[in-house]
Amino acid sequence: MEESNLSIHTFVDASKTAYAACIFLRSEYSRGSVTVQLLQARSRIAPMKTITIPRLELMAAVIAARFFSSMKQALKLPYIKTYFWTDSSTVLIWITRREQWSVFVANRISEIRKLTTSEDWLHISTDQNPVDILSRGCGPKQLQKCKWWQGSAWLQNPKEHWPKSAVNIDEKEVEIEKRKSVISANNTELESISLQLARRIS
Repeated sequence: MEESNLSIHTFVDASKTAYAACIFLRSEYSRGSVTVQLLQARSRIAPMKTITIPRLELMAAVIAARFFSSMKQALKLPYIKTYFWTDSSTVLIWITRREQWSVFVANRISEIRKLTTSEDWLHISTDQNPVDILSRGCGPKQLQKCKWWQGSAWLQNPKEHWPKSAVNIDEKEVEIEKRKSVISANNTELESISLQLARRIS
């Protein structure tokens, strides 16, 4: 039986109406042939409450991390090479930067880091992202002809020919989820501080 080099590729995406993730298994054989198979996919309808696209993209990333964890156990391949692809530069920064994020972001980033390695998260352009069809939808004819079933065409190529997408960071979008430092004091503490100041002045 011909030996193969296996890797798992997980893609995430989100839109105003849904967020999704899918997993592909890439097998590269010793003779140079490559096969790519869709293993699992899931999409969820976006909550009725308005949520920003970056947050929805982050929720998709959580699904991806959970998918990967369960899939790795099912395949019994603890050391398989893994790649996580997102077209959201904001989510990529949240995952890789060690910052104090808002509770919403921090909780999800914590789970993602427990289940995956931040270095395995990579950026991809939207037009190269096969899971885009899950988050935005398509008709039956389009589904039959789309890149959904075997993943993006570039997965058939050697790694050195995979797309290298430039990451354009929107720092305002990233920074909006930074945890704000809040200093609070109860009335008793405030009264005590006021008395101390009054004594010093007098």
